[in-house]
Amino acid sequence: MIATIRAELVKLLRRRVLVTTAVTTAVFSVASAAIVLISADAGVRRVSGRGVTVESLSNAGGGTNVFTTAVSFAGVFVFVVFIGLFAMEFSRGTFRTMLMYQPRRIRLLAGKLTVLLAFSAAVLAAAELITWVAARIVAPTQDVATGSWVSADALGQAISDYGSVLFWVSGYALLGTAIAVVVRSVPLSLAIGIAWAGPFEHIVQDAWGAATRFFPGLLLEAFVAGGTSDVSAERALVTVAVYLAIAAAIAGTTFARRDVTA
Repeated sequence: MIATIRAELVKLLRRRVLVTTAVTTAVFSVASAAIVLISADAGVRRVSGRGVTVESLSNAGGGTNVFTTAVSFAGVFVFVVFIGLFAMEFSRGTFRTMLMYQPRRIRLLAGKLTVLLAFSAAVLAAAELITWVAARIVAPTQDVATGSWVSADALGQAISDYGSVLFWVSGYALLGTAIAVVVRSVPLSLAIGIAWAGPFEHIVQDAWGAATRFFPGLLLEAFVAGGTSDVSAERALVTVAVYLAIAAAIAGTTFARRDVTA
């Protein structure tokens, strides 16, 4: 697994990747902070059943609440990124090449996913910090008090919010990996991922309210939102954990037993 981790780090730590990631993270963080604060000033911003108001943003966790609210809109994006990253390895034949040097397939798959999640964790930490700074600059213009944003309670909330978002990203990553490993085709994998996490779950939710308690994408949205009127954060966490265990088992079994011919 160590060799796999080193190989992935070589790809991720290239200058072009780092610069692109840094610029994208900064732009997203600053823009999303401004959008969330302006929306809250106009009234109530609904995110997965949770209202974000000027009053709620003035609490100790308001600074990082802006962060969790902003990233909750990017679930489909995270999902398809991980699908594309893994499906592309099959299409390009790189998995077959890697298996010549690392024949232990589970370790190869786990090593690649571990590095990508570690890289995501670092990006999320930077995004949370930049979002907090941008939000604190914009907040006074929207009558949002920021005095409690620099307290011990705020620090605890920041750590909690970071952990929630990291689990949220890990959930989409593992589900996306499972789809990519099973389907392997980049266009087909992306089509399935976009259709499922995008319109399908929400269309079904509009017709069947109980879908919020059963569909993985909706559960992840509910979890990162801190729970909704339909499902608590605790139930969402437990149910998603079951889905992720199943997804990991499917991905691992498929990758270990199915021939890699491309």
